[in-house]
Amino acid sequence: MSDQNGPALSRDAVVDRALALADAEGLDAVTIRRLGQDFGVTPMALYWHVRNKDELLEAMGDALFADVDTSFDEGGSWADQLGVLLERLVAALRAHPGSVELAFPRILANEIGLVLTETALRLLREGGFTVRQGADIAAQALRTAVTLVSTEPGANVGEDPEIHEQLMAAKRQAIASLPRDRYPNLVDSEDALFACEDAEVYYDSGIELFMAGVIATAGLAGRSERSRTAKTSTRSSRPA
Repeated sequence: MSDQNGPALSRDAVVDRALALADAEGLDAVTIRRLGQDFGVTPMALYWHVRNKDELLEAMGDALFADVDTSFDEGGSWADQLGVLLERLVAALRAHPGSVELAFPRILANEIGLVLTETALRLLREGGFTVRQGADIAAQALRTAVTLVSTEPGANVGEDPEIHEQLMAAKRQAIASLPRDRYPNLVDSEDALFACEDAEVYYDSGIELFMAGVIATAGLAGRSERSRTAKTSTRSSRPA
């Protein structure tokens, strides 16, 4: 269903358009009415494909994971495989930065998200982490991926380009006007704070930093768990 000049209307087309709209104008711009206008149809026509906005947002969140490759080289170490998983997740989220926040409620609500989470938990158990520790780290991995995408320096998602440039210029001016004798490092970092010189370096370094922390923590995981167990045992053995 579509008008003579508009694109064909389907559930996939509606979701794709909604993702593109969120990237261009922000998630708040995504409404059934606005999408109907883009397709040249009444809002009622869209309800054949999505029942309401909540279902649309759910479908958009699921779509964020659709292209993630869930196959892994079983010959690699647990840390190498976990790093690859995170790289693939970040790459998928980068495709639609305007909808990245929808990853949180949908990671365990679609098949690919379930497979990614199961794989991450398995790899973390292989790395020596307990169930509790693995769950916490897996959740933090998703937060890291979302944060990297949503806070890329200088990125413009959903803002008018002219307004965005004005805001960036104001922030740069505020830093540049600081007294250098008190804030020399802030002044020197003016460009780095508000612009991404190389996006690939930015994302690679963010993933490497997260993985370095996980790997370093792996060596302490068993020791800290034994320490907590011993403390709990000591407390429970004390007379009331």
